[in-house]
Amino acid sequence: MFPSRNFASVARTAFALNATRANLSNIGDRWRNPDAVRFFSNLRAGGYDPDAHIDVLPDHRVIYVCVPKAASTTIKAALAQLMGRTVPPLRLHARRHSGLLSPRHVGMSTFHRLATCPATLRFSFVRNPYARLVSAWADKFQDKPLSAGDGFAEQYLTYRRQTGSASPEPDDTVSFPEFVEFACATAETRLNAHWALQDDMLRMPGIALDLIGRVETFGRDFVRVLEHVGLRGMITAALTAHHNVSQHSAWQRYFDGPLAAQVYRAYERDFDRFGYARATD
Repeated sequence: MFPSRNFASVARTAFALNATRANLSNIGDRWRNPDAVRFFSNLRAGGYDPDAHIDVLPDHRVIYVCVPKAASTTIKAALAQLMGRTVPPLRLHARRHSGLLSPRHVGMSTFHRLATCPATLRFSFVRNPYARLVSAWADKFQDKPLSAGDGFAEQYLTYRRQTGSASPEPDDTVSFPEFVEFACATAETRLNAHWALQDDMLRMPGIALDLIGRVETFGRDFVRVLEHVGLRGMITAALTAHHNVSQHSAWQRYFDGPLAAQVYRAYERDFDRFGYARATD
């Protein structure tokens, strides 16, 4: 059951108050804890946005580095439950609803302590690059007209203009091969985390991950997260829940040889680091 309106209102108010306290603490940290400030600044200087892609659960000693299109909604749902919240899937990526805190929300000193503490579980999940691209396309582009105001469409249209391609009509959609060309060309630019290199996202300076799970073995790998927080009772529910499932056929059906080769060249670091096979059969 989703939380009542009154509960949701109280939760949002509490989140706002916590954010205000954290902002005040962060101001003080600039004088009291320069190491923590430098740690946080190094993340941002490297082109990363820790507040967008890191969830921190201080009471559970957990840091989650989110890779979009790698079971991130399912993971956020489980983490929100750890904080006593049951949130509709469409609201899970809004912190005021999920209650999940960013590094800045918990305060730079607390984040620095957790990020470097041996007792903290720092984890993420990755996905087969072929399957991840199919999921990203199906979720963000499939059957959607390239209308102004849609952030994903705007990024694609900007790419088309920059490459000198003919401007599509407003009612045009992006085919999967067209999306692959776009994604491969921008994978290393950090244009959009939904198709950015996973290897790149998980090389944040100072964040030594203890667990990099795989979507393909989610049931086995996520158990370690739940065991870390001592909530075995949540295991069955967390492992059987599926959120934000993109509507598409088996990912293998979308690739011919040349298209797969194009993806492999662009995402070779993901294939190599995370042990995914180049073959699509």
